[in-house]
Amino acid sequence: MVPASGIAPGRLVSRHGRTRSHAFILALAGVLLALGIAVPLAIADGGSLAAHPIATIIAAVLCVAGLGLAVAWKAMEPKTVLELHDRGIVVVHTRTKSEDFVPFAVMGDLYLYRTGQQSGHVNALAFRRDAQSPWVHVHDTLGDAFRLRGAIIEGQLRERGPLTLRALEAGEGVVFHTVSDEERHARRDVRTAPAISARAFYLSPLGVEFEGLTIPISDIASVDEGTSSGSLRLLDERGNTLWGVHYLSLFSADLFIVLMRTLIEARQYGLGGVTSNKPY
Repeated sequence: MVPASGIAPGRLVSRHGRTRSHAFILALAGVLLALGIAVPLAIADGGSLAAHPIATIIAAVLCVAGLGLAVAWKAMEPKTVLELHDRGIVVVHTRTKSEDFVPFAVMGDLYLYRTGQQSGHVNALAFRRDAQSPWVHVHDTLGDAFRLRGAIIEGQLRERGPLTLRALEAGEGVVFHTVSDEERHARRDVRTAPAISARAFYLSPLGVEFEGLTIPISDIASVDEGTSSGSLRLLDERGNTLWGVHYLSLFSADLFIVLMRTLIEARQYGLGGVTSNKPY
């Protein structure tokens, strides 16, 4: 499969659909069905089942339970299965039997968030090509979702990172998005959370541009990733905060940090090749 982007998915690394609990249900259904068939045959020992009514009833109950679990297993089929490839994610829509390939190189937004009221580790991720594309969510309802989320973050850095760096070297701006703290907290209840509403800002070789605010790269001395609070701040030489955001409120935060530090180091060490065609 070679999509319109011209990038082939590459080698299939893993497939993420049903979880281990789904496999357990299917295995249990198989065991019950096997027992439902084997038990009466073993008891009858070649004779008539009519002589063993209790065994027949037990066998019928086991078979019904096994069939019920098999039907439940089929009903729990995920609507979306994600295939991890070397170059991106193939989104398989099981209901329509259609596929959509999202290359890491064009994965514009990664949104890490928490679901549920508990504090702790991030347990969900969403990705999309750009602001006009639909989100694809990676919840724990997908098999081995934790490893898949890590692979997606790594893939975006590996494939999209060099492309965005070359864009910055050519003087172009790179679009990033943020959400408010209210939006970030609303994600905890995926049943009632509103559609994701994000604000765009631009990173260029000469600065970070927000609506009504521009921070020249010459004023930025470092990027502070904060502590367990999750804060992410741009600091000047005196350690004053020029701009701050929560890590989970910034889409593609890891990519932003890498690019920001590259621009800062290029300015501090006088490295060439990073220019801008957009003065501030």
